[in-house]
Amino acid sequence: MRDPLAPPGLTRRSITFDIVVAALFGLVAIPIHAFEGTSSVVAAILVTVALACRRIAPSTMMVCALASAAVQSIDLRIAVLPCAAYAILFYTVGDHPDRRVRFGSLAVAVAGSILAGILFPFVYGLDDGLADRAAGHLIGVLGCAVVVGGGWATGFIRHQRHSVEQARVAETIAELERKRLLDLYAEQTERTRLARDMHDVVAHSLAVVVAQAEGARYAMATDPGAAHDALGVIADTAREALRDVRGLLEELRRDDRPVEVTATARRRLIERMRAAGMTITDLTGSPGHIAPEIADSAFRILTESLTNALKYGDLHQPVSIAEHHCDGRYTLTVRNTVAADPLAPGGAGHGIVGMTERAQRVGGTLTAAPDGALWVTELTVPERTSA
Repeated sequence: MRDPLAPPGLTRRSITFDIVVAALFGLVAIPIHAFEGTSSVVAAILVTVALACRRIAPSTMMVCALASAAVQSIDLRIAVLPCAAYAILFYTVGDHPDRRVRFGSLAVAVAGSILAGILFPFVYGLDDGLADRAAGHLIGVLGCAVVVGGGWATGFIRHQRHSVEQARVAETIAELERKRLLDLYAEQTERTRLARDMHDVVAHSLAVVVAQAEGARYAMATDPGAAHDALGVIADTAREALRDVRGLLEELRRDDRPVEVTATARRRLIERMRAAGMTITDLTGSPGHIAPEIADSAFRILTESLTNALKYGDLHQPVSIAEHHCDGRYTLTVRNTVAADPLAPGGAGHGIVGMTERAQRVGGTLTAAPDGALWVTELTVPERTSA
């Protein structure tokens, strides 16, 4: 049964690391404290168990840690190595995603430091005089505070840095999504305008043509001159409508023409991603002199790929971008490490669908799939060199 306090996204590697560290600690601490009495051995065993399950079962870890402290307090015997290991345990709870665990463990650290200060003079025989007892109390409080408080503070600082990083990435993702929505809105608005203009041209022209054709049919037998004039109006209206439709189609073609992707735009994209916390260390190749529509699709696919790497990738690992021109093909490849605990979990897959459609629009193919610990997005397009 899964511990409800276990953080999400735990990997087998993390669990194995905790178990190995705990086993090594137990192999060293238990034999050393075997000569100090039963309570020290029990404390070492309990702390060993706590180290082994500190992330997979935090509830068990906390119970074992408190039990170890209780055993030592009752017997008035301090086991040095288990007490030193409390720094690791409090680091774990200080970095825990649950706010209640973080601040509850801080209260335990404060209470434990006070209790250690009270018991320290009696453990080491410093209760002969007022000065000795005062010094013992102070040493106990400070020593325990350094170990448990220092461990908790280190974990809490790591949690805060992760939260700031997550907020920065979320802000960048929101900005990218906002720009995408604005582009979609502008595109839809332009499509609506063109559709309205097309309707006005066609509906007006056809209405005139139908009316004149009906009039010419009835006037043909009685007034050939009027029928001739009506046919002239029909011809003029049709020519004017044809000219207007051609103008709208030409405008539509201009709107579909891809915007030229400059080196500055690509550099700004890379800088924006790095500012959000992403490490991009491997930049291989460049778009070169490829057709504008391919360059435009490649830039948009690169933007979406880096956005996905922000959402679901491990920001502590580098992202590589490679572009190649060979055998009549242009290839863009983006590789990033998949995070066990992504900053923006979930996703409906619309981004991959959109990238695939962009690739197909320029006659290319796109693959986006895991490759071991990596996520690899690759665009391949038959190269058409721009003039």
